[in-house]
Amino acid sequence: MSVGRETRLSAWIERFAAHFAEEGIPLIGGRILGYLLVCQPTERTAAELSQELEASSGSISTNLKFLVNAGLVTKRTRRGRQAAQYRIDEKRWVDLIQRKLDALVSVRELTESGMRLMSGDPERAMRLRTVDDLYTWLATELPAVWDRRPSSSR
Repeated sequence: MSVGRETRLSAWIERFAAHFAEEGIPLIGGRILGYLLVCQPTERTAAELSQELEASSGSISTNLKFLVNAGLVTKRTRRGRQAAQYRIDEKRWVDLIQRKLDALVSVRELTESGMRLMSGDPERAMRLRTVDDLYTWLATELPAVWDRRPSSSR
């Protein structure tokens, strides 16, 4: 791979990581995800990730545990090989999005119960109603969109 392409790839991994940092994934975890999405071969050891991402082995280890527990990365050990190998589990991203959709529904349930509590006080309920309206719309519209998602071609 050319130096220019490597530089652009590193910048892309940083943008990817920054996006997922806003979603609650640590920056190093986002870098690991971004890197594992595009690396070849598809599996890497923690030491290789540490070297490629220029991060401490402790930070890589901590974030790999987080990503494995989240189901986004799988860990595989092989007989005769000392170091475990990690790879992205791209099919599990569906589960990640489904959990986010479920969280939207649960917020909607919270706003709905808050609306019941405020039923006799419309002035206090106004802000809550605005949020409830948004989550009601999301809970109504997003399941149909989700059901129409394309299936993977692989």
